[in-house]
Amino acid sequence: MDNSGVATLVKEAVDIVDVIGQVVPLRRNGNRHLGLCPFHQEKTPSFHVDAQNQFYYCFGCGSGGDVLSFVMKYRNLAFGDALRYLAERYNILLPEKEHNRPGHGGPADAARKERHRLYGVLRIAADYFYEQLHHSPAGLEARDYIARRRLPPEVVEAQRLGFAPPRWDGLLQHLRGRGVDLELGLKAGLLARSSRDTARLYDRFRNRLIFPITDDHNRIIAFGGRVLAADSHDEPKYLNSPETPVYHKGRTLYQLARAREACRQVRQVVLVEGYMDLLAFHSHGFFRVVATLGTALTPYQVRLLARMSDEVVLAYDGDEAGEKAMLRALPLFLQEEVDVRSVTFPAGEDPDDFLRAHGIAGFERLLDRRQDLGTYAICKILEGWDGSTGGKLRILTELQTVLAHVRRPLPRSEYIRLVCDRLSLSEELVRRELDYDRRRNPTYVSVSAAGALPKVDEVSSLEEKILRVLIKYPALIEEVKGSEAPAYFEQSTLKTIIQALMRLPATPGGSADLSIVYDALQDTDARELFARLLMESCELSEPEVHLKDWLEALTLREKKQKRADLDEALRQAVKNGDSERVKDILAKIQGLSSAGRRVRDLPDNL
Repeated sequence: MDNSGVATLVKEAVDIVDVIGQVVPLRRNGNRHLGLCPFHQEKTPSFHVDAQNQFYYCFGCGSGGDVLSFVMKYRNLAFGDALRYLAERYNILLPEKEHNRPGHGGPADAARKERHRLYGVLRIAADYFYEQLHHSPAGLEARDYIARRRLPPEVVEAQRLGFAPPRWDGLLQHLRGRGVDLELGLKAGLLARSSRDTARLYDRFRNRLIFPITDDHNRIIAFGGRVLAADSHDEPKYLNSPETPVYHKGRTLYQLARAREACRQVRQVVLVEGYMDLLAFHSHGFFRVVATLGTALTPYQVRLLARMSDEVVLAYDGDEAGEKAMLRALPLFLQEEVDVRSVTFPAGEDPDDFLRAHGIAGFERLLDRRQDLGTYAICKILEGWDGSTGGKLRILTELQTVLAHVRRPLPRSEYIRLVCDRLSLSEELVRRELDYDRRRNPTYVSVSAAGALPKVDEVSSLEEKILRVLIKYPALIEEVKGSEAPAYFEQSTLKTIIQALMRLPATPGGSADLSIVYDALQDTDARELFARLLMESCELSEPEVHLKDWLEALTLREKKQKRADLDEALRQAVKNGDSERVKDILAKIQGLSSAGRRVRDLPDNL
């Protein structure tokens, strides 16, 4: 039985109300149970537990899912650990894993087998890079670089650092010699395809120090590479693996598993920007540290940090770029209500420079002087005040970029008090001015009000209505399966949900096990959005009529857009004198004629 089967077994054996009720006081309200959300501070209950469908959702912070996701988030556990926790607590006998059992098949099994093959080829690549670093003449430059950076041999060995030689086909030939399908190497992000000759593949990583990236199970899922050539001005300093079926940059942090283990004693984690900065900490025996992977910090990564720690400390480079990166990350922490602080390195120094000069004892002294990042951002904005009344208005407007994301009343009050003291204004006046700015700039309001709720643009309102009625009345799903409408969903997350609903097997009486849909959604944001749609009220006297109207409106919206696109294409073809193109477009327009009158009558706001 695979993980999905084991998860189903566990979820069928436990009651989500019982599991959550042990840590959150709940009161019954129909089929729902209400309580104060354990994931953010609130005074009015917005945390709902659906006993019938076995889901939870908080309308305050947007956290939602099934009993496993709750245990993972509340207990700070990985998926497998959450399964074992529930199994032990409720005396569930978990089946032993079965491998290669005959008769398995389907998309899920095919995807599992593909991931297994990808892990294998990534491991082969890691061994190749490792050998090139330690035993090849070409690896001398990388070995010298490691020595100059004073990385101890035990750190190099523990992280299995490697070297990609300055060849276009070094790894490619190695994979071919091992009998590896080169298309698999392409899918793993190890090879790239030439834009001039699509039949030609070449090594993605060349003349770089290689950093293997692993998941929670210590499986290699990707690589990062630092350039070594001094004259490679056209090459990025760091190159990372692209997105693959086993690697998602925005959902991974370098050395997350090692840091999670270290955070069990002290629930504080340090976030840095680079591989070498992180390994500098490891060189000093400090493992409570993670790094981003060449991309801006994402909400998902912030939630990962929140699960393992009570406080995140940003230790970015001590230059203008490092400061800007910290300030860009601040809204994410504020929205997720994560306590975030920062340390300031001497001008121009990065964490590696600082640790080499002052050691971990020096960094501990910096930690003792760490500053709330929101306070730091407020002070930076206030430094720009020129002393004039107009300058006060400008500063208050700039402050909205920070304060609009602050959802908790205590830090917001502290920030406003800081502003009042610096600008010599009353708290009442500042609050009124900020509220006025917020009304004038609705984007600020939407960010603050939405918080952690999934972002759905305006075009999706019609799509959300369709999803709500299908989730509330699953017997209607069969009526939609023959419609073109699901293909016309424009918002990607909602489209993923409607596709999962369309794959739901028909059952007698029109009932449905919605956990099947939830389990089919691989994306966390999609799962939370599904939980919200399920929890939102959708009581309709004639759901079939409403659904028919909404499906027709969605179809007409699509036809109207197609007609507009064809009209524009026709205009260009006429302008260019392309008669063949004109005839082709006119034929396509004729194909839409059956809905022509209705398209013309379609309101513009659909």
